[in-house]
Amino acid sequence: MKRTILFITLFSFVFGWAQNIVFSKEKLDLLNQFNLENKSRAFIIYQDGKVINEKYFGTKIIDKQPFDKNSTWYWASAGKSLTATLIGIAQQENLLNINDPVSKYLGKWTGMDQKDENKITIRNLLTMTSGLDYQKDLKCKSGDCFVLKNAAGSFWYYDTSAYSQLAKVIEKASGKSIDQYTAEKLSGSGISGKWVPYENGLVFSSTAESFLQFGKLVLSKGKLNGKTYYQYDDYFQQMTNTSQDLNLSYGYLWWLNGKNSIKVPGFETTFNQSLVPDAPQDMFCALGKNGQILDIVPSQNLIILRMGENPNVYNNMMKFHRELWEKILK
Repeated sequence: MKRTILFITLFSFVFGWAQNIVFSKEKLDLLNQFNLENKSRAFIIYQDGKVINEKYFGTKIIDKQPFDKNSTWYWASAGKSLTATLIGIAQQENLLNINDPVSKYLGKWTGMDQKDENKITIRNLLTMTSGLDYQKDLKCKSGDCFVLKNAAGSFWYYDTSAYSQLAKVIEKASGKSIDQYTAEKLSGSGISGKWVPYENGLVFSSTAESFLQFGKLVLSKGKLNGKTYYQYDDYFQQMTNTSQDLNLSYGYLWWLNGKNSIKVPGFETTFNQSLVPDAPQDMFCALGKNGQILDIVPSQNLIILRMGENPNVYNNMMKFHRELWEKILK
């Protein structure tokens, strides 16, 4: 008996999760009610190749019509994970290399000395290790407000202003707008939407089904609807694995579960816990402001999607995310 328990524990540790997650009607009802009460607009569960739950709640902000499968919503920072995918595609096309300095594509783009500026690579922007002064460039709208705080690659901080330069890199490298490049490279995938200016950068806006298609593309390692959109090379393997030793729970603009520690947006502190302790260890996530969630769990062939407003009863989205998973595993 003890050997059996030990085997199950080791299997779970190595492969991410030993127990199949089963969604009964009662559990789906509970999850849908939870999302309804917490200002969700869309909640979808995709498992083993099919959608087993697709619910829409509330009304659209602009015209107050019911929110449905045709309604669009912003991904917020979950769009960063889409950007990471586009960067990988651009590298496979030999349009760029993530080890290149950002200045190779943007020219003079900061208020720093050229020597220091040239040390900031595309990889640094993908991993949130640019070293830029995140307090100064919080609302940065011109290059002059980008100044160095730490050596590139030596410090992790969630810096959306620095990240936002990646869309410009794609545009310079491809000669196309970020909307054109996205539409062209993902044509036929069911992933469609628009990049919209928001605060100090861009966010992607689409239907929930388009958001789900993105999850399916990454879950299937670049293949969707009989077409290969990217080869699962070293870049894409690294994209959803620890990308540096400063924040174990961060890949290339993807959040990773099952790690021993995590740094979160707005804090310099390292917390000795994983992203969602109760969830499968192999889960990785595209996450955005106000609870935009795309959870991908390869060991369960599972995607959990939530779009919506900020549920006011939660003082942070990490708590909401964890409670969602508590209910999934209940």
